[in-house]
Amino acid sequence: MMVWGNITHRLTNRFTSSLPLIPAIPQLTISVTQHTQSSTGFIPSNDGLGQHHSQIDQQIHLQSAIDSSNSTINHISNSKLPGALDALPVTRRVSIRTRQPPSRMQDYVTYNVRYPISKFMSYHRLSPTHSAFLTSISNVHEPKNFKEVQSQPVWQQAMHEELKALTENHTWTIVSLPAGKEAVGCRWIFKTKFKSDGTVDRHKARLVAQGFTQKFGVDYKETFAPVAKMTTVRVLLSVAINQGWPLFQMDVSNAFLHGDLEEEVFMKLPPGHPHSGNSMLVCKLHKSIYGLKQSSRAWHTKLSIALESLGFTRSSADSSLFIKIVSDHTLAVLIYVDDLIITGSNDASIAQLKRSLQQQFPIKDLGSLKYFLGIEMAASRKGLFLNQRKYIIDLLQDVDMLHTKPVANPLDSKLTLDSSSESLVSCTYYQQIVGKLIYLTITRPDITFAVSLVSGYMHAPTVQHFGMVKHILRYLKGTIGRGIVMTHNGHNNIMGYADSDWAGNSLDRRSTTGYCMFVGGNLVSWKSKKQSVVARSSAEAEYHAMASAACELIWLKQLLADFGFHGVTPMTLFCDNQAAMHIASNPVFHERTKHIEVDCHYILQQVQAKLIQPQYVCSHDQLADVLTKALPSTQFHRLLRKLGSTNPLDPA
Repeated sequence: MMVWGNITHRLTNRFTSSLPLIPAIPQLTISVTQHTQSSTGFIPSNDGLGQHHSQIDQQIHLQSAIDSSNSTINHISNSKLPGALDALPVTRRVSIRTRQPPSRMQDYVTYNVRYPISKFMSYHRLSPTHSAFLTSISNVHEPKNFKEVQSQPVWQQAMHEELKALTENHTWTIVSLPAGKEAVGCRWIFKTKFKSDGTVDRHKARLVAQGFTQKFGVDYKETFAPVAKMTTVRVLLSVAINQGWPLFQMDVSNAFLHGDLEEEVFMKLPPGHPHSGNSMLVCKLHKSIYGLKQSSRAWHTKLSIALESLGFTRSSADSSLFIKIVSDHTLAVLIYVDDLIITGSNDASIAQLKRSLQQQFPIKDLGSLKYFLGIEMAASRKGLFLNQRKYIIDLLQDVDMLHTKPVANPLDSKLTLDSSSESLVSCTYYQQIVGKLIYLTITRPDITFAVSLVSGYMHAPTVQHFGMVKHILRYLKGTIGRGIVMTHNGHNNIMGYADSDWAGNSLDRRSTTGYCMFVGGNLVSWKSKKQSVVARSSAEAEYHAMASAACELIWLKQLLADFGFHGVTPMTLFCDNQAAMHIASNPVFHERTKHIEVDCHYILQQVQAKLIQPQYVCSHDQLADVLTKALPSTQFHRLLRKLGSTNPLDPA
């Protein structure tokens, strides 16, 4: 055996030594199914949210392998010298196979998470009380549909209580559907209400009508109802922190049932109703209900009348803010549908206001403000910290990226948009994720530019755009605890930063406007938006940004005036373009400025009235830079610290 092995080895070496060296070529054999997916694009699947990622990743890997293989083959065919083959690099084949444990290990736990969430989030810097609060709200599971409730008695009881309340309030009458009429559908929404200490206040089952099936002029007429701007919420918090006012939260039970319904509306019987099996019976609504297009208008009108009867005045800057100023104290109430934020300078007046509202509406006092619209608020002697930790964790779980590898920036600083990228067949999933990311920008100025960029392609997203969205999600994985800090600075001065990225979009060469505003030294407003016209110079792009920032400054000044704070000093607007500042301070109009004359007149008027004072700042210290372009990691995180965006949950 040893002799035969040696002979075979010598024969093999002699035979192979006479052959030319041929480099390894990537495997080109692709299954019919995979080739169909890479040719036709992204095909949604109902097997789970994670399936969307794997199919799009297959498109990217397959296209990369095919391009690499074609390049290698063309190089070989064009080469005339056999020796040139020796210099070709060996291309590594990228596997697209989904790795799974072997079948014999299915009864065992064999998966080890490489990037557990504990490496990127820790509560060791928080107080024991707030840590217990965060743990409590994180451990609560809310059902997604009526089917999940069937095995959970606590939610069945919540549905029973809701139906009982609807019946006692004479919300509807069960009748047969008249001929020629259509009934709107309905569904259950399940939410958990928490107290300020993290304990569960109640399990709320809310019946919501499917108002999207209503027809204008038949089921509804006027629908407008003001909702508090998130900027107003942050301004209210900043004013309260600087003035040392306490913050409280109240919740209205069955808020929309207190609004009267003027139109004739029929609704299908809700799931779980004793007569829900009879398809001929419907509910004739007498009062508004959640989900109807006119419901919020009816409820807001009734609550506004009640507050005005108590001496409150509606803010001229935001119709959802009501303020009462007496000689020695100030009270403020901010309305967001059925959630109220109450603050003021006098504790006795706040207590009296709570009692007055509870006499007119079934309102529950949730104590100190800690969890509002998905925003977690941690108060201390230094100030208030706002973030959306639970919202991010739920989002990462929904898209199956909770264990993904994080990245340092929301966007690659060398990103180049490609117009030839393959389009997604279905954009629904893309729109759902981007819509959730938009809501996340309430406390995350660090992702505002990236989200603004991907939201511009909601109508026709491509594989590259979806990759950008996944990059943002990976960044969120590493910065779950990031939010904004509001500190006590002892003043309510207003200042802002305005910047633009001239012709930064490589596809249409439009510029991006970015600005951020501070009230009392705290960040309260920021924006990133692509300009509607193409700027012919950097000065023009900067001036458009200054005009947008000036409008926001004037609005903030009016909002603070409603609180009783009338600033006497001009509001500072920082800009890093000398030409734009020169135009803003001098009434000179010529061929270079006549096409932006409206903006010039507006800003010049504010400067001459000494309401706004432009001031130069070097580009290195321009805080609005994070809202106009993708920055290198060092500069990006340095500006975030100056904006007040921190991550106290970072384990490091």
